[in-house]
Amino acid sequence: MEKPKPSRRKSRKPKIENYYKILGTRSNASQETIKKKYIESVKSFPPETHPEEFQRIRRAYETLRDPVKRREYDLMRKYGGKIERIMEEALAFAEDEQWDKAANLLHQARKIAPDNMQICLALGQIALLQDDEQTFQEQFELAGNLAPENEKALILALKARLLLEKDRPEEALEILEYARAQYPEHGDLLQSMYIDVYKILGREDDLWALTMDTLPSPDSRNPEDIFVYIHWINIMIELEKWDVWSAVQLRTRKFLKAIQDEEDKLMVITALLSEHNEYFETGCFREAMLFIDLAHNIDSKNPHIKQQRRKTRELLRVEKELDRLCADPDIFPLVSTYAIEWFYEKYTTLEDTSQIREKRISILENLYSDYGDYIDINIADGVLAIRRKYPLIYNSFQAQWDELLNERATAHRR
Repeated sequence: MEKPKPSRRKSRKPKIENYYKILGTRSNASQETIKKKYIESVKSFPPETHPEEFQRIRRAYETLRDPVKRREYDLMRKYGGKIERIMEEALAFAEDEQWDKAANLLHQARKIAPDNMQICLALGQIALLQDDEQTFQEQFELAGNLAPENEKALILALKARLLLEKDRPEEALEILEYARAQYPEHGDLLQSMYIDVYKILGREDDLWALTMDTLPSPDSRNPEDIFVYIHWINIMIELEKWDVWSAVQLRTRKFLKAIQDEEDKLMVITALLSEHNEYFETGCFREAMLFIDLAHNIDSKNPHIKQQRRKTRELLRVEKELDRLCADPDIFPLVSTYAIEWFYEKYTTLEDTSQIREKRISILENLYSDYGDYIDINIADGVLAIRRKYPLIYNSFQAQWDELLNERATAHRR
């Protein structure tokens, strides 16, 4: 039986938060100020003692450090001056998906500030969400005309991102190709969008080649490059290019070794721990181990990292044993399903294991037609086989196995 692989993807966008407030800065802050405030915030709320606060800080920084994401985020924020109140109300309606009311308020704002580019972009975004193609195109064309020359590529990148989020990757790619041809000096700005589009389109060779092209110089000492290395590792995982891990690890460790400033180390470590935690919480312990090992490579004496690394390694052993169990044709399939269900319930924060449970119930119903009264004997034999061949799985869920055997024995006596 195949073990399902959980995903880190979120089904819904998180509620819009004031990222500038979270980092203790203003909407006109420079990128250097945002970085400085991020480090200060991490020092006040480290992930090992304040995980929830840290996740908010991380979300804020990952959005504001990226020019395209920051512009998209700013669309849904207030803009000051006379239109501040109107924009704030429009934001509230947009969060509740009351698009018509949000659009009406934005039109009111336009009467006050007819040349405000942000209002055009917000109206364009709402039009796209309402499938109003003509208004979407018109508003983005108007925004492009209003934008200063150095922001025109950014407007196109934002348009491509909205199309991608609307599940229109081919059109997003056309926009990116046009932007690259018109504004070749802004190629770096478009790279992250290209990667997202290639990922959705399944163009794995292009995705890997572009990812390699985005890597910083091997001599780079910029701590923010850790996000590029993390992205590289994540693409490697997604494409299942495990054969290149040795080379990826070697180059990443060389970069980590060059980071000497304590504040820079803090930025790098927290980024790695955050990636580790996302994989860990969804039961992807092999992937989580890559990041906790890299964090340990920077600060091997950190007690939190040492403890988390030890725990991740232990659960990775359980996960590997579960993989072998699921591939074992001699194990009664219903017993394997129980092991999978209990594994995700105990070791992950997955909110929904109902699909696994439903599959187990379906297997049970089908097996009754094949095995009849012998099904309980097969379950008992399967549990004994697990105790003999897969001790980590057996010991991890010994109470559940005992309860299952007692339950089936009672049912059999009836």
